[in-house]
Amino acid sequence: MVASTPVNPITRRVCAVILATVAAFAFTGPSYAKELTKASLRLKWLASAQFAGYYVAKDKGWYEAEGIDLAINPGGPNIIGENLVASGVDTFGHAGGAATLLQARSKSLPLAGIAMMFQETPYLFVAREKSGIKSLSDFQGKTVTTWFTGPQFMLQALLKAKNVPLDKVRIQAQSASMVPFIEGKIDVATVTLYNELPALKREGITDLTLFNPATMGVNLPNEVIIVNEKFGKDNQKLVQSFLNASLRGWSYALGHPKEAIDIVMKAIPAGNRIEQEEQVPGLTELILAGPGT
Repeated sequence: MVASTPVNPITRRVCAVILATVAAFAFTGPSYAKELTKASLRLKWLASAQFAGYYVAKDKGWYEAEGIDLAINPGGPNIIGENLVASGVDTFGHAGGAATLLQARSKSLPLAGIAMMFQETPYLFVAREKSGIKSLSDFQGKTVTTWFTGPQFMLQALLKAKNVPLDKVRIQAQSASMVPFIEGKIDVATVTLYNELPALKREGITDLTLFNPATMGVNLPNEVIIVNEKFGKDNQKLVQSFLNASLRGWSYALGHPKEAIDIVMKAIPAGNRIEQEEQVPGLTELILAGPGT
């Protein structure tokens, strides 16, 4: 008799948390086609540890095992994944989250979310302690930057909840660089738990006051996997097979972070490995947030 292998607790947890969100379609089982079906995944940004699960699944051959020849296409500042998936240029997309999905639907883009990767918002608002900003009320008269891809709604909600007039706060679009914040040219900036926050600490910026929407009553899950709604309904086996491989990749990546970064670095050979490794704890915290069953 062959002894059973204990299930890795991280694998059990991540599958339980993520699979609980997969309810957009009545999926059937995995497809093991003899001929691989070509498909593509459009990322919301450039290749990085933020997308490690997909790179791991591709490197391990798990998409092929599900009958899929998957191309992973990077995003960028001028690439809108929602539009590319809605139009059929890409099969799947790793998009912003609940806010961007609702935005897309409000614009009549035929998109459906099939999995939500982050159970909590990754966004925080930060101020230097020397700025004297200790509460949301102190945002009045200050310059606050954020990305207009979802977190601006949480910022507005937080300010309104504290009766802070939006016209009394200078809300501006945030660049990809944290230099303006580091140089003191802006008072409050937006960061993600896994990227900009570690980057600030790497620069020696530790005198930070953090405002976390997730603990202040405004929490939107983030990092949604999207598909064209009609395509998803017409290709349920493909969608399920893609999820099977992707979730397997994410489970493995969280359980084997060093190996996962090894794989990610193949996609960005000129990248900084230390920066990629620094993302893993934050990513793991966000994916496994909340009571998993």
